[in-house]
Amino acid sequence: MEAGAHTGNIASMVLWPQVVDAVAPLPVLAAGGVGRGRQIAAALSLGAEGAWCGSIWLGTRESELSPAMKERFFAAGSEDAVQRRVLTGKQCRMLRSAFTEAWMQPGAPAPLPMPLQPMLVAEARARIERSAHKDYLTYYVGQIVGDMHEETSVRGVIQDMLVELADVWGRLDTQLRS
Repeated sequence: MEAGAHTGNIASMVLWPQVVDAVAPLPVLAAGGVGRGRQIAAALSLGAEGAWCGSIWLGTRESELSPAMKERFFAAGSEDAVQRRVLTGKQCRMLRSAFTEAWMQPGAPAPLPMPLQPMLVAEARARIERSAHKDYLTYYVGQIVGDMHEETSVRGVIQDMLVELADVWGRLDTQLRS
């Protein structure tokens, strides 16, 4: 549920152990809301063999996003990653914008089913991107967007994750030995 793009309605803390139990002994990579070492530790603690990170990479220098879109991410909070059907016709998590909210207004048309909705909004989205009209820019992103405050690098994200993961495991080891 916390992930960007197509999502469900069950939060990671509940979903991950259910998936681990359902497919055992197959390994599971936990995804959705993972962008920090503490979240990797949680995924491992809930039975996953690893974690899959998505949205956290969008705020890096290596990301394909425009500077204007990154700027919107860095100003956003976790609650600005909303679930809407406006981009694909299916429930997706994306950054709230004037474009996404216009579809939620009284009298707005209902989104079409996939694949019709992406075809309907493709030209409008292309024009918004070209104009870089910040209020209307949106992109698929998970709730981890609230932890993204400035551009970093892939290397920096990985380093920060590993340091935080090591800190968590050290703290847990100390607590469990007490």
